[in-house]
Amino acid sequence: MRPIVWGFILTIVGCFFWIVFSIFAALEQFVDEPGGLTALMYIFGALFFFSIPVSIVAEIVRWRRGKKKSQIPETRS
Repeated sequence: MRPIVWGFILTIVGCFFWIVFSIFAALEQFVDEPGGLTALMYIFGALFFFSIPVSIVAEIVRWRRGKKKSQIPETRS
C-alpha cells in the first residue's frame, strides 16, 4: 500500500484512540488516581496529528526516487 493510505489509516486509528483515552483520562481525574492514560492520550494525539503530514513527505520522497530512476538511461554492453 502507498504511504498516503497508511497515513489515512493511522489518522483514523489515532483519532479513535485519542478520543477514548481522553475520556478515560478525564474520568481518572475524578477518582484522583493518576495513571498512564494521559501518556497514551498524548501518544495517540500525536499519531492523529502527524500521520498525514509524515505520509505526505514519504509520498513525495517515493515520487522523487521513482522519477530519478526513470531518468537514468540503460546502457547496453
